[in-house]
Amino acid sequence: MPKTLRKGATGPDVILLQSTLNARPPSALPLLDVDGIFGSFTLARVKEFQRNNRLRASGIVGPATWRKLQPGAPIQKPTFYVEGRYLHDPRGNKVILRGVNKMSVWDGDDPTGAIYFPEIRQTGANSVRIVWTITTRGVRTDLAILDALITNARQNHLIPMIELHDATGNWNRLQELVDFWVQPAVLTLIQKHQAYLLVNIGNEVGDDDVTAGQFIAGYTAAIQNLRAAGIHTLLVIDAAGWGKNLGILDASAATLLAADPDHNLLFSVHLYWSIACGDAGDSIRARIQHSVALGYPLIVGEFSKYGGYPCGQPRGTSMCGPSGEVDYQTILETCHTHEIGWYAWEWGPGNALGEPPDPLCDKMDMTPDGQLAHLKPGWAEEVAISSPYSIKNTSITPPGM
Repeated sequence: MPKTLRKGATGPDVILLQSTLNARPPSALPLLDVDGIFGSFTLARVKEFQRNNRLRASGIVGPATWRKLQPGAPIQKPTFYVEGRYLHDPRGNKVILRGVNKMSVWDGDDPTGAIYFPEIRQTGANSVRIVWTITTRGVRTDLAILDALITNARQNHLIPMIELHDATGNWNRLQELVDFWVQPAVLTLIQKHQAYLLVNIGNEVGDDDVTAGQFIAGYTAAIQNLRAAGIHTLLVIDAAGWGKNLGILDASAATLLAADPDHNLLFSVHLYWSIACGDAGDSIRARIQHSVALGYPLIVGEFSKYGGYPCGQPRGTSMCGPSGEVDYQTILETCHTHEIGWYAWEWGPGNALGEPPDPLCDKMDMTPDGQLAHLKPGWAEEVAISSPYSIKNTSITPPGM
């Protein structure tokens, strides 16, 4: 399949595009000069063709547009990729992620996912977001275990997303994450699994003080360094503000997509927006609708019934108490309405053992022991099984997985 084209492109693929458009009437526009230059007239003709074929009229000629232009042409993408708002697998199937997070890096009982990934898969999940770190307890993590985690996810028909957790809330550590990803051994591992691997550069990098300008500059450099090193998987970028700042994604997504030589980024917000702070119902719907209208690829990388900032409560109040509750039901509904992928936090166990430990946060464990048979009643059971918008009722696994 020819490469993705946009205004300003030149070369033989543009000649093919112009020739094919001229051969695909009807059109209200004049025939194109077949000159190999993607200019304004070619852009107008592409947008007209996309509208006529019920595609998003972005003017970008990606796999979905090529498939309409060349019916029956084989898909030849080496990785998952985005087009417009949507994620696709290498065969061109649209994929809406439905899965859970798993804190595998700290899991002494099942470090490689051999036990828990089959249990997660029984929900119908099509993906798992795997927590990883550069070091744990002062010791470098073992890449052989990371390799096994990715392999076991794949064997259980789960799209693996690997995230680095070391810089959570700390903008100054973004470069450390990049340095990890571009190591020769890590690069070899990524390239081994790139056909189905999603690379989440860093979990919730940056606190509430990160500006859009800093975010754009920092991630532009990170993306370009990763691409130059040879990482061509889809890259996932979490919002700043401990993952919660959707506005910073709204302000930066288009610029970052343009800065990526591969134009292959997925943006992730963590919806720990508390009811106590006024974020429920129509407020959630309106904020997500605004982002959807901007047209960039967005997922919810984490959410739970708990974990919101306890507005109006004394310092030190637990985010896992009543004032930290989140309107997860509206999140499920809104994501379904807009075809937005999501990952629930977290399969469990282990949430009560954070830093500092908070016994109330065992409520964020969907299971007490990683077994589907012991899925907790309430929010966890709804998210996984019984809600009309649950994993079980909405997840579709792409044929290639």
